[in-house]
Amino acid sequence: MLIELLRSLKEALPILAGVAGPLFVASFALLAWAGVPPMLAVTLSWRGGLALWTAQAVLGAWPLWALRGRLLPEAWCVQLRCLPLRARALAWADVVVSAAVLAPLAALYLLSVAVFAWQRPAWWLQAMPMALVSLAASWIASCLLGAAALAWQRRGVVVRAHRAMRARSPEALLAQRPGQFVALLWWPGWRGALTPGFASLIAGIVVAMGLALAWTLGPWPVVPGAAWALMFSVLLIALTERLQRAMEQHLAALAPWLAALPAATGWRWRARALVGVPMLLAGMVAVLLVVATRPWRVWPLAAFALGLVATPLALNAVPTTNREGHVALWAVCAGLLTAFGSELWN
Repeated sequence: MLIELLRSLKEALPILAGVAGPLFVASFALLAWAGVPPMLAVTLSWRGGLALWTAQAVLGAWPLWALRGRLLPEAWCVQLRCLPLRARALAWADVVVSAAVLAPLAALYLLSVAVFAWQRPAWWLQAMPMALVSLAASWIASCLLGAAALAWQRRGVVVRAHRAMRARSPEALLAQRPGQFVALLWWPGWRGALTPGFASLIAGIVVAMGLALAWTLGPWPVVPGAAWALMFSVLLIALTERLQRAMEQHLAALAPWLAALPAATGWRWRARALVGVPMLLAGMVAVLLVVATRPWRVWPLAAFALGLVATPLALNAVPTTNREGHVALWAVCAGLLTAFGSELWN
């Protein structure tokens, strides 16, 4: 049986090579483009080249900024204060950690150099050797920016610890006590207690607004309006559903001990209203763009706006534990919003 399996695999090798070969070559070529911006920057004017080079260096350092909380947890930062370590040693440790995290980026840069040395394009030959210097300097700058992010994380924890240790009167502490909505819903969304957090939701809303702008302006006539409406609607429904799921899990975790406190329950309906904010905010921007940019039809626009309001209400009415109901609402709401959105203009 094993021999027959090996014989079948041997016969399938040409087919696998024919299918996977182009994909492998294309992936290899895409990886080689990682080092193009720093090398191309030396061929541009100093303004354009500096902007491109800086953008690549900042983009390369972004993983350190995104992972700073995991690379240096707050407990470690407090414990580092108790060790006899000099500031220079901590700075070098930050640089070493940054270089280790960005080692895959250095490998991509080396791959890019190898591919361009093999292909030898004309612009690359004219930019040598400054292209290699720019590439190496970009990686070093990314490492230094990543080390600065780690140092900022360590210093920020220490500053917050100093502020927390300051002696304050009970009256001052009570005056700074946040309200129920802020303490139970707002700060957890910014401090990682909700998944997705508010920062991710804002990024999703910005992307949805970008889709609305591309939909209303129509810069690419090849893409029909119904496709833009579908992408816009599906993204907003996904954001609403994910926020509702996170909010329900958060409220379920808070419910046992909140039941024992003499607290008002007004924050519960605020939590439900918060679920509809992404769709209502991005939908309002889309409706305003439709009204301001192109001639529109009254009834399709009214139906589209009503659908943007009704969709979060319908999703809130069905718990996320009811998967079948939510899938049906996804399909119905996305289909209706797409149908209304494709009929907005004459």
